[in-house]
Amino acid sequence: MLILKEEHYIGEGDFQKCYVHPNNQNLCIKVKIKGNDSHNRVEKEIKYYERIQNKRSNYFEYPFLAKFYKKEETNLGTGFVYDLIRDETTNNISLTLYDYLIMDKSPYSDKLFLEHLKKLKEQLIKHKVIVRDLTGKNICCKVLKNGLIELVIVDGVGYKDIFPFVEYIGFYRRMKINKIYRKKKLNSLNELRTFFDK
Repeated sequence: MLILKEEHYIGEGDFQKCYVHPNNQNLCIKVKIKGNDSHNRVEKEIKYYERIQNKRSNYFEYPFLAKFYKKEETNLGTGFVYDLIRDETTNNISLTLYDYLIMDKSPYSDKLFLEHLKKLKEQLIKHKVIVRDLTGKNICCKVLKNGLIELVIVDGVGYKDIFPFVEYIGFYRRMKINKIYRKKKLNSLNELRTFFDK
């Protein structure tokens, strides 16, 4: 059993708390937050991760989605092990898009982020990946050795549709992902910043 301590804590969302894996600094482990209705949501997300990784991750042009590895038991309950996104320049845990957008002086321009968000959208459409909770806090900005960046989704994958048209019909998939981008204000960073304040 893995023992997770306060020193391993990174942060949390609505459904899970995230910790640095005690045995591997390049992995994180997410544990469900007790007392909320997270079980079904998390289990569905894991099943979706496993399905898309088995079929598609080897064909991704770049790793835009944090990889899920396995379940592990911890002192805080069942944990789910993923890649921990770190900057290649410093080995620090990568900041999220949200972190950069609320900075007074971000090292990266809005234009650059919009270019990468557009690239990310095209990859989601091409590789048939749906992320229903695609927010600035669920997208890490990984700084590469050459100073360039990549956007990596770390949470919120899957969808609630009963019939999986988006899995098989490109028109519906593009429509679905475009709708998610509009809903989450990912086409305009000024709108997205306003969205953060709500």
